[in-house]
Amino acid sequence: MRISAIGFLLVSMFGIGLVGCTPPPLPRCELQGTLLLDEKPVEAGTVSLISTTAKDGPSYGGPIQNGKYRIYADTGLQPGTYRVEIRWSKPTGEKNPDAGYGQSADIFAEAIPAKYNSESTLTVEIREGENIADFNLQS
Repeated sequence: MRISAIGFLLVSMFGIGLVGCTPPPLPRCELQGTLLLDEKPVEAGTVSLISTTAKDGPSYGGPIQNGKYRIYADTGLQPGTYRVEIRWSKPTGEKNPDAGYGQSADIFAEAIPAKYNSESTLTVEIREGENIADFNLQS
């Protein structure tokens, strides 16, 4: 009976040791900044960040409001390098005569050039803590 108690104690201590070997979670970081297009604030849209550091790494995004965006630390980015995509669907002033119930009659088009979204080469390096990245885009 004594050997069983000692064996149980050793197995328990080994199990506790394994729990202590779990790596700590990666820190979450905040990112904020301003977005201008031809020196004017991007009124609305989204900013997306796609990890280039980790294979199949995480991606994040946030809304743009009045030329500003912010991704908070609680849902924020892990440290690393990210490709940045900026999008803004803007009304063209044209109307869709075939718009059905619940559909917008306005016709929208991407206001940001493709070189800043689908073909973007913009990047940002995220470090622990708060990060600021401002972008002044040109048409």
